[in-house]
Amino acid sequence: MRLLLAVAAVVCCAVLAEAGKDYYKILGLNRDATEQQIQKAFRKLSIKYHPDKNRDDPEAQQRFLDINEANDVISNAEKRQIYDLHGEEGLKKDSQMQAGGFNPFDPFGGGGGGRKRGPDYRMDFPVTLEELYGGTHKTIKIARKVVCPHCRGTGAKNAETKKCKACDGQGFRMGVQQLAPGFNIQVQQPCDKCGGTGQIAKTTCPICGGSKLKMEEKPLEAVVERGMADGSEIVFERASEQPAPDVIPGNVVLILRQQSHARFRRDGNDLHYEQHISLKEALLGFRKRITHLDGREVVVERRDVTPPGFVLSLAGEGMPVHEFPSDRGALHVRFTVLFPQKLSKQQKATVRQLLGGEAVAEED
Repeated sequence: MRLLLAVAAVVCCAVLAEAGKDYYKILGLNRDATEQQIQKAFRKLSIKYHPDKNRDDPEAQQRFLDINEANDVISNAEKRQIYDLHGEEGLKKDSQMQAGGFNPFDPFGGGGGGRKRGPDYRMDFPVTLEELYGGTHKTIKIARKVVCPHCRGTGAKNAETKKCKACDGQGFRMGVQQLAPGFNIQVQQPCDKCGGTGQIAKTTCPICGGSKLKMEEKPLEAVVERGMADGSEIVFERASEQPAPDVIPGNVVLILRQQSHARFRRDGNDLHYEQHISLKEALLGFRKRITHLDGREVVVERRDVTPPGFVLSLAGEGMPVHEFPSDRGALHVRFTVLFPQKLSKQQKATVRQLLGGEAVAEED
C-alpha cells in the first residue's frame, strides 16, 4: 500500500510538473475572466499575501510571488493568449524569441524570425487644407477579424482545452516527403487536427463556433498634426486584421491625401493666394483683408503702384512646420489686375493726361 501511494505521489508530481502552473487557479479565476475581474482578484490577493503582513510565513511569501507572476501573464492580452494556447512552455519560448531566439510556434524548433506577422492595411485618408493647417482629431471605424475574446483563440468554450490525441500534445506529426523519385524522407509537419498547438477544444466555443476568430468594429482616432504634408502616414500598430491566433496583426496605415482648396495653394510650408485688384487700386494703392485658413483676417495693403503679377510675401503666415508648429512658412499673395472692359471718352482723356500723352480726337 505504501509503495502504491509513493508511486501515485510520484505520478501526481510528474503530471503537475508537465502541466505547469495554473495561473487562473492561482488568482481564483475562471478562464473567461474579464480585465476588471482580474484586477479585482489581484488587488485582493496581493493585499492578503503581501510580505509586510506575512514576515514569518514563507508559504505566504511564495504565494505572493506566484500571484504577481500569474497577474503579469493574465493581465497582459498577448501573454495571456500565448499561455491559453501553449501554456508556460509557450511563454518561455516566446521570451527566448524576444531575446533573439527561435519561433515559439515553429513545430520544428527552428530559428529565424519569430512569430508570423499579418499584412498591413493601407488606405487613403482625405483631409482638408484647413485640417492640415490647424490640426484635428478624426475618428474612423474599421471592421476586422480578431481573436475571439470568449475563447481567446483556443476555439474552446471558456478556453478549456485538452491534449490533442492525434499528435499526443506535441503539435506536430511525422509525415513523408518525396525529395526525388524513389527517395522519401520523414519530416515533422504541424498537426492538422490541432493546428500545431497540441490542444483541442473540450467543447466548441459558442461565440466563434470554434473558428477562433470573430468580426469586430473598432474605432480609431486619427490625430492629424499641424503642418503634416500630403502623403504623410498615420500608423496604428497591430490594429489590422488578425488572420490566425498565432499571427501578430499588421498595422493600419492611413495615408493623408490633401484635398484641393478653392483659395489657397500649398507648396511645402508656403501658401500661395491669388488676389484680384482693380486698375484704380493698382494705380492708387489699396488695403485688403484675406480670410486665412484658421478664420483670421490678414491685412494686405499697398501704397505704391502694383503691376500685374506682383507678388507680396508675408513671412510667418504660411503653413506650420510639422513637428515645429511655432515656425511657419510664408504667404505669397500674387496680384491680378482687373482691367475695365471699356473706358468712356472722359476716362480715356484723364488717363492720357495722367500719363502725359497728347489728346486724340475721338470719333462719335
